[in-house]
Amino acid sequence: MEISKEDLIRINMGFDGNLRSDSSLDYALAMQKNNKLGDYKKLAFLLRAILVDHPFSDGNKRTAMFLCLNFAEENGKQADRDLLVQQIISIAKNNLTQIRNIEWRMKSCIK
Repeated sequence: MEISKEDLIRINMGFDGNLRSDSSLDYALAMQKNNKLGDYKKLAFLLRAILVDHPFSDGNKRTAMFLCLNFAEENGKQADRDLLVQQIISIAKNNLTQIRNIEWRMKSCIK
């Protein structure tokens, strides 16, 4: 997925948020350039940065949902929206940091 920090900030601003801290976003965006990682793992790095590290003042979960739906559309996949909402809330609520766990959760609802 091709996405920049400016894209993420713009998306989040649509949900009334502002950037508070960008270090975790910078790391997740740097991981997007690693050709050894699969698409779901790259998505997982972005989701961990957004849902666990809360880089935005508001709209972190909504930004993550938008990102997942965009990921599904770009890759010609279907997203189970109800399950996706549950997974996003669970990742944020439980502060899940394991990339494999987040990746598995995304694979379960974006097919």
